[in-house]
Amino acid sequence: MKKLISLTIASGLALALTGCTSQPTVAAAMKLDVKNVCNVEKNGIAKVLATAKAYNPIAVKKHHEFMRFGATTNAYIKGIEAAIKSGSKTAHVVGKKKKIQKYDVKFATQRACTFAVRSVQLGEETKSTYKMVIPGSGFKY
Repeated sequence: MKKLISLTIASGLALALTGCTSQPTVAAAMKLDVKNVCNVEKNGIAKVLATAKAYNPIAVKKHHEFMRFGATTNAYIKGIEAAIKSGSKTAHVVGKKKKIQKYDVKFATQRACTFAVRSVQLGEETKSTYKMVIPGSGFKY
């Protein structure tokens, strides 16, 4: 009986430590089709924003977070959340130099999701392709 209990506890602990969770991973990001996953009309703002919030921490951890017009993906996510909370149709995204950019909530959500997922994908793709674009390597564009 003690062996059965210890075996059950050990297997449960092993499953918990090996990652049998629904956390996003780089491998999962590589399989995603960005146009379908980040489509606000098809999936809705909440689901697309959840995807952006799930994959952006991976990009930040690997130092691959996108920045467009001085605003990071985190700034887009914060602006979208504030707009949803206030019921506004316009997301105010505050950039690096405290410049405020105004976007439609749907567009900002799609953009944040695309930036989050693609930054993870591109970071992984460069591991196998970056040497091919060195001048003189024979890589054809």
